[in-house]
Amino acid sequence: MKLTVDLPDIAEVIAQAVNNALLDKQTQLLNWKYYSLKETAELLQIKTSTLLDKRMPYLNEIIYSQNGKIFWFLKKSVEEFIANRQINKYRR
Repeated sequence: MKLTVDLPDIAEVIAQAVNNALLDKQTQLLNWKYYSLKETAELLQIKTSTLLDKRMPYLNEIIYSQNGKIFWFLKKSVEEFIANRQINKYRR
């Protein structure tokens, strides 16, 4: 006894399912309301160590959350900081 199954459009169905899953994931990521430490540093055009330095004003002015060594910065707060940003010279 031999059983043969013919599914001619299986490749298209799989491709569509993967595409839908990726689009759903992208939508979830765009709705995420936090930036990671690396993303925030790139937006501010500074190093991550400078961002976390207590002598600099970033941690005082940007709303963030910390869990161990992981930092999450609120998108709205980072964007407001960039919009209202003034360049000051800090002496060390």
